[in-house]
Amino acid sequence: MTLHKKPMGPLRNSRLKITEKLCKTALSKTGVPSFDYTINPYTGCQNSCVYCYANFMRRFSGHFRDAWGSFVDVKLNLLDVLGKELPRKPGGRIWLSSVCDPYQPLEKKYELSRGAIELVSRYGKFSLSILTKNTLVLRDLDLLEHMGDRVDVGFTITTFGSEAQSIFEPHASPVRERIKALRVLNEEGIDTWVFIAPILPYVTEEDLEHGLRRVAEAGVKRLMTDRYNARGMIIRQTLQAYKRWRPNIDLQGVRELLWHGDKYYRQLDDRITLLWQEVATGSTHEAFL
Repeated sequence: MTLHKKPMGPLRNSRLKITEKLCKTALSKTGVPSFDYTINPYTGCQNSCVYCYANFMRRFSGHFRDAWGSFVDVKLNLLDVLGKELPRKPGGRIWLSSVCDPYQPLEKKYELSRGAIELVSRYGKFSLSILTKNTLVLRDLDLLEHMGDRVDVGFTITTFGSEAQSIFEPHASPVRERIKALRVLNEEGIDTWVFIAPILPYVTEEDLEHGLRRVAEAGVKRLMTDRYNARGMIIRQTLQAYKRWRPNIDLQGVRELLWHGDKYYRQLDDRITLLWQEVATGSTHEAFL
C-alpha cells in the first residue's frame, strides 16, 4: 500500500519555503541516552525558535544560506520507508522527534507524525516518546490511547513569560495552551512530562514558580531540565532576541552566562528542583546540566 502522495515540488509563501522530498531512511539510530531510534518527519521547523540546537541541520540539507525557521523539507515518502524498516529493526524506544517539532503546523496537512505513530503502534517491540511545543498532538489522541503505556508525550517549555515566548519561539503554541493540552492528555491516561529547556538566563526565570504550579496542577509528574547549548551562529541570534526582549539588558553579561554560566545553571536548576518538590508531590526531576 502506498502511503505517500505524489511530490509537488517547491511550495512557497511569504514566510516559509516548503519543499517536498524523498528520504532513504526513516528510523535512525541515535546516541541520545534512553532512546534507540529517532524519527524526524521534517527537516527544518516552523516554530522558529532562536535558540534551537537543530540549526546545524541547515548545513546538511542544502539550506546553509536560509534562516532557521524559513524552510521546511517534507519527507513525503517517510511512511512508505518506515513501514518497511519497522519489521526488520530490533525493538527499542523511539523519539519523535530529535531535530524538528513533529507537530509543527505543516503536520496538520501532511499527517506524517500521525502516520508514524499508527505504524509504530502495530509493533509491540517498540515504544514511543513524543516531544513537541504544539498542541496539534491532541489531534492524535485516539492513536495515543491505543498505544497505552507504550507512549508518552512531553512538552518543551523554555519560559512561562508570554512576551518572551513571542520573541524566542514565535510560532510555537502559547505556553498556556501547552499546559491545557497536558491536562487533557493526563485526563485521558497518557503519560506526560515537561522539558524545561534550554534554560535561558533570566528568560526561564520569568513567572517560574507560578508556571511550575500550573504544570503540576495539569497532572504532570515528570520534569526534566537542560541548559543552553552555546554555538556561534545560534548565540548571535539568541542575543539579538534578548535585545528585543529587554532593550537595556547587559548583553555582555548574558553572553558570559550563556557560554560559561555553570554556576548560574546549577543554582537555577536547584531552585527549579525545590519549587517542583513544593508544587508536585511525588514527582520526579531529572537534570541534564
